[in-house]
Amino acid sequence: MKTSRVVKRIITCQGSIQLVTALSVIDYREQERSPGDRSEDYLVIYDLNSPTGQIDDFVALIKEMAQLICTWKKITYLSFEQMEALSSKVNPNPSAYFQTVYELVGTDSADEIYLSRNWQFSNQLFTNAYRSAEKICYGDSIGIYFAPDSQAFFLPQSLPKQLLTKLSESLNLTKSILGYTVLQQIDFDRGYFSLPEILGEKPPMPVTVTDNASLLKIFKQLKSLLAQDYIDQLRQQIGDAPVSILLTSNFSEAGRMTLEQEIEAYREFLLNQEDNGDQRTILIIKPHPRDSSAKIKLLSSNLAEFSQIIILTEKNLFFIPFEVFFTTVFLDDNFKLTNQIKVFAFSSACLSLKLLFDVPSFIGFGNEITNKFFAPDYAPGRIKHEQDLKMALTKI
Repeated sequence: MKTSRVVKRIITCQGSIQLVTALSVIDYREQERSPGDRSEDYLVIYDLNSPTGQIDDFVALIKEMAQLICTWKKITYLSFEQMEALSSKVNPNPSAYFQTVYELVGTDSADEIYLSRNWQFSNQLFTNAYRSAEKICYGDSIGIYFAPDSQAFFLPQSLPKQLLTKLSESLNLTKSILGYTVLQQIDFDRGYFSLPEILGEKPPMPVTVTDNASLLKIFKQLKSLLAQDYIDQLRQQIGDAPVSILLTSNFSEAGRMTLEQEIEAYREFLLNQEDNGDQRTILIIKPHPRDSSAKIKLLSSNLAEFSQIIILTEKNLFFIPFEVFFTTVFLDDNFKLTNQIKVFAFSSACLSLKLLFDVPSFIGFGNEITNKFFAPDYAPGRIKHEQDLKMALTKI
């Protein structure tokens, strides 16, 4: 008779949709486990990059999501300041350096560790600290693999990949000489993705392609986090009208353009879509979880010319993955659409709604608006990324 064992798992996440994807992979992997096995789970939240004044609410929502789905031995949030301290810490003794990590996470060992990627300092911190653990990649968004030099990040042309690599190697050598603990990029043992090569990037590890069932299961479980009164009011307001959904991104926060340019880019894009639209169409804007409050105020005032507009600023809706809201408001019990819907997006966020619900999805901004508003160094990479996203939509 096989003895049952306790599987110690560390789940790391850098956002609310990343948490959903990680938990869906864990759910999917349950079918590979022995029936008697039990898990002891640790959640580590970090690198949320949310504007000042919003981070506490973002962390609280992620914790609430996590506790609704799983039982945790410990949940840890590592602030920007804590990560900065760890990245700058001089320590010639790696075991002493990693002891700090063990104390923060709550365990000095793990059987499995789940990460979105392995090439940022924060991710490498955990893969180096827990070297013996099986290292599992769940990707970005709903399970998409992004390489370090992915077109999705559209780095400026003035900083080619070769230069960035040389700078990184030089910095690591200097750190080593000065006595820093230098982290290595450790390969993943396995990747679990819903759309592993959808953007033309081949994951460099053995891959399992997951089905949609686990993702849909998690989204459905999270519906209880939405305020029912608010949802009922929205449903009544929308009725059977056609709906256009705008999913913003965080271009100005990332330095790709100014805040004013980003708002005007959305405005011009929407005006271009309005020509052949139904006059009853309601525009719903879902801000990005990392959007600033200043951006949301500007969106509200600068898009006032669109007569029927709803901006989802209710606290939980602001940070929770949009798919949770979508399944609650626009799908019936059989997961069929209740309204005529179009989705306008500017990132891989469009892919999940197309994959899970077959919603017509469109990528913005287009070449003209991109060249007009994006910083010159970023515009060519952005145009290439839009082309990749449009091609990806045709493959789903």
